Amino acid sequence: MKFDLTDLRIFLSAVEGGSLTAAAAKNNIVVAAVSARLKKLEESFDLPLLERTGRGIRPTLAGDMLTRHARQVLSSAQRIEIELSNFSHGRSGNIRFLSNTNMLAEHLPAVMGRFLAEHPDISISVADKPSLEVVALLRNGEADIGIVAASADMNGLERWRFVPDRLVLVVPKDHALLDATDFSRVLSERMITLQQKVALSQFLRRRAIELGRDVDIRMRMDGFEGVCAMVAQGAGVAIVPESAALRYGRFMDFRMVQILDDWSDRELYLCVRREEHLPHHGKKFLAHLLSYVSEASASPLPCQD
Repeated sequence: MKFDLTDLRIFLSAVEGGSLTAAAAKNNIVVAAVSARLKKLEESFDLPLLERTGRGIRPTLAGDMLTRHARQVLSSAQRIEIELSNFSHGRSGNIRFLSNTNMLAEHLPAVMGRFLAEHPDISISVADKPSLEVVALLRNGEADIGIVAASADMNGLERWRFVPDRLVLVVPKDHALLDATDFSRVLSERMITLQQKVALSQFLRRRAIELGRDVDIRMRMDGFEGVCAMVAQGAGVAIVPESAALRYGRFMDFRMVQILDDWSDRELYLCVRREEHLPHHGKKFLAHLLSYVSEASASPLPCQD
């Protein structure tokens, strides 16, 4: 490199100030040092960059070209400095966040919305992933924070209890299946589910495969409201978070049925690879998520290696 940022800054100061004296004053150095810097810059390009006039100095054609580029380079350098400073202090940056379907639909929109409103320069990239994928991506450093079901292997991750995640069956109001039941009985029914790639759909399919069965899917919807609306019309049954069933049950006509399988009543955990390795903005978001739950449930568990 034939020059550095200081050379460009001094050169631009001389052009904008119209004299070596102005450049010296702006950069808090002596005129001789300015002269030496500019002479070295001209020699490195083997081009005259400034010409002397009766009133001071002005750029040559080559100097005009360098002036344009110097402004761009210095402006970019300043932006880099500001952005990295904001990043290091947690004022800006992107958080890679993973969660299951239920949390993304039921609990997190309001929580994330408040955080983003309070931190306008921070963004969050969200992906709906099953717990098994979340822990793998966290371990590989491909995500910052994840929400994981207690059944997942969280060894090596730092984790905090988050909120319960109960799943229930919703059925049409006149359906024969109105008492608490197990998943094997549910699999005899035609089901309304979410899209195939959604974590909850993948989870239910894995549970069905463990029983040597498959899910009889009548229709896939894009959200729990659509799922519940289809059930209310008698199109089939569905498994949804209890919070969604309670909300939509206020204005939709269906029944809620308990699922007896242990996995239907799940404890969820916030997980990170190492809290100390999170960027500052990631630590802020983690603290915000933990504030969503009670102090007792937010106490960290010891890391298991």
